[in-house]
Amino acid sequence: MISIIFGAGASYGSGGCSPRNPPLGNDLFSELEELKGAFYNLNNDSKRVFKTEGFEAGMATVADDSRVINPLQKELACYLSSFSVKPDNAYVRLFNKLRSCLDRINIVTLNYDLLIEQSLTNHGFGIDYNANGGGINLLKPHGSSNFLPQLPKGLTISGNTMIGCGTYVEGLETKAVSTVDEVMTWCKDPRNSDLSPVLAMYAEGKRVVVNRNLITNTQKKYSEIISSSKLVVLVGIKYIQHDKHIWEPIENARPNLFIVDPYPNSTIDWIKDKSITGVTVVKKGFDEAIWDLTKSVHDALYFT
Repeated sequence: MISIIFGAGASYGSGGCSPRNPPLGNDLFSELEELKGAFYNLNNDSKRVFKTEGFEAGMATVADDSRVINPLQKELACYLSSFSVKPDNAYVRLFNKLRSCLDRINIVTLNYDLLIEQSLTNHGFGIDYNANGGGINLLKPHGSSNFLPQLPKGLTISGNTMIGCGTYVEGLETKAVSTVDEVMTWCKDPRNSDLSPVLAMYAEGKRVVVNRNLITNTQKKYSEIISSSKLVVLVGIKYIQHDKHIWEPIENARPNLFIVDPYPNSTIDWIKDKSITGVTVVKKGFDEAIWDLTKSVHDALYFT
């Protein structure tokens, strides 16, 4: 098997996207602040850190209070699920090129957006978020804006305040929906006032406040597929040392690596530090590298 891992740079650099491409982390806060919602209403000290030190540093200043965090997570999910691919998007074009062999590829994304799902379903493919053979394997080890926990019929959880606890709610069924309208409807439903979509907080540690076990199991599955991959393709990913759940499985498995990134310095430094061999680096954005990516996958599948 081959695994392709997409990071924020992939969606940002994927071209054809409506209303525009999802922003990189450095620009994300300003986009969210313009919504005049939960992020806009943060205190000025936190907002200053978001703007001067980056999104992860800003999230570290947010009060550990469910009344603050759940609205932020909901707003982030609604925002990131609002982007949609156009026919010339790089995800669409890549999966079209690889359509005959997608059943031999594990797709992984660290992003919360739905561009990959849209690109696959537009080609008529089903999606298996658990990588158990029920469709095209798509793992999201940081969760997703469309992973919506479902309360049992007749049950409402509201009016609770959770402070200083790792996870607010655990064990609910999670439904993966398809559209931004479904995400927004769920987020606005008063029954879900004490919940938020199952996505890791965009902060060091990638804390998950709802249904953490789902993400833990996905990360375990991620480690398994990396260990059995002869080629791992990294598209638009920056090396972040504290994201050990992403990088350590690669360090341990030591597959051949194919890296697509116009600014790969941090990843190259990681490769040198870990003495990883069998590495190819293509200094291009995702939108410009479809041929390179297709060739690398086909070569690994059919000629090695």
